[in-house]
Amino acid sequence: MSTSSRLQSLDSWYSEGWKGLNVAVLGLGATGFSVADTLVELGSAVTVYSSDAPSDNVDLLDVIGARVVQTPLDTVPAALQEQAPDVVIVSPGLPPHNATVEWSVRNSTVWGDIELAWRVRDKVVRGPVAAPWITITGTNGKTTTTQLTTAMYEAGGLRAVACGNIGVPVLDVVRDPDGYDVLVVELSSHQLHYMATSGDGAVVPLASACLNIADDHLEWHGSAAAYRAAKAKVYERTVMACVYNTADDVTRDMVQDADVVEGCRAVGFTPGCPRRGTSASSRTSCATAPSTRTVGTARSSCRPSPTSRSPGSPART
Repeated sequence: MSTSSRLQSLDSWYSEGWKGLNVAVLGLGATGFSVADTLVELGSAVTVYSSDAPSDNVDLLDVIGARVVQTPLDTVPAALQEQAPDVVIVSPGLPPHNATVEWSVRNSTVWGDIELAWRVRDKVVRGPVAAPWITITGTNGKTTTTQLTTAMYEAGGLRAVACGNIGVPVLDVVRDPDGYDVLVVELSSHQLHYMATSGDGAVVPLASACLNIADDHLEWHGSAAAYRAAKAKVYERTVMACVYNTADDVTRDMVQDADVVEGCRAVGFTPGCPRRGTSASSRTSCATAPSTRTVGTARSSCRPSPTSRSPGSPART
């Protein structure tokens, strides 16, 4: 089996192709460690490259059987070139213009931790299918919104967890022995940059949200356009609802341009307070395709409703 075919087959925790897979992990913070730990558990051959690896993490990886190469990453490590990995998993702290990341893109397949987590999300399943994901991003407010969303699910009696950029790696969550009913995943622009938007590694969220957009992390992304393009990935392949800010035209445009599952709805909110007796949100159906709805295949563009309203009409929230 070719390396490409092998990687394509890795769509489950229980795929045989994980065993012996030659993997390089760039970075050894909390995310990098969770990646290495997961891959060792899957039976892959793992080498971690880091310029400032915490000693505790190095010691733990040595115990579980991963190789660690402590080396600067602003130049391509000779050991990485000699390794010739099947796949390189990049920690979100490393920007795309980093020399080692650029070499990896040219010479291997590059994933982020979110793609790996999506591929192995079925390790522990509490219901008939793996727990759905709610994905949340935005320049400001994403952590608070992630916590609030998780609290609402918990109040409804579900076992939910806030994870991702909020501090708990998604890979730690998908390996929890008790499993979860729903994952509320906060995504940074760095994580979104490395996320796939097609193929088995592309996340298919139940619902997604970008709360707002303001220029941020421009040195990391290289431009405001690249930053916004990364944020827009949160809406791709959404199943039920794309939540956007009606006061932020950029988020509206992101929803309109997103490739989503047929039947997905655009749900708008405003920063204002709701008025008694008014609808809680602005909703509209996405443009539907003629084919039968199938997650990841039959998709359409999401079309938000116009924001204009007649004078004196209630604000939407």
